[in-house]
Amino acid sequence: MKLKLLTVAFATSALVFTGLFAAEKKMGMEKMTEIPFSGPTDVAYSKKLWEKLEASGLNSVEGNLYVGGPPHGKVRETVEGIIDGKRIIVKRNYGGEGLSLETVAKDRAKFLKAVTVMAKREKGYDEQNNDWFWVKYKADGTLHKNPKGMKLAGRIAKGKPVGCIACHSSASGGDLVFIHNKEANAEVVYVK
Repeated sequence: MKLKLLTVAFATSALVFTGLFAAEKKMGMEKMTEIPFSGPTDVAYSKKLWEKLEASGLNSVEGNLYVGGPPHGKVRETVEGIIDGKRIIVKRNYGGEGLSLETVAKDRAKFLKAVTVMAKREKGYDEQNNDWFWVKYKADGTLHKNPKGMKLAGRIAKGKPVGCIACHSSASGGDLVFIHNKEANAEVVYVK
């Protein structure tokens, strides 16, 4: 009799659990694996970082314009500085009709499509990728999103064959920074 009651209790518990899981799944609340970017912490950090870029002047310092290619703009500029004792690399990506080095130099705001930033974080943030935080802003400081609607802030596409980290892993120098590749990039403007 006790064995029969135990079996019924177990079966009832299994049905309840299965029913709850099915209800959660139906409501879109199934447990998701942790995503390395686009979470609330990454978004909040990106907002604070934008404010610091504005306050420090890194967003308004003009760099040397140079010709580039995908995924960044056909014309770009890179400036580098230090915020809160950490290295920050800001790349402005330009595009649009009538784009050239000359037209961008005359009206940067007209052609600015994105501001991509690499910011060093605290040790242990992402040791596999030298503790870099990656973010892609629109010209107004709001975040770009990928085709799935995920905000581009954090360890963007970590572990994927394409994306910020995958591409920058090919940079010489071992620190995921392309400024070492002088033949592919203009001199960087350093802001003190």
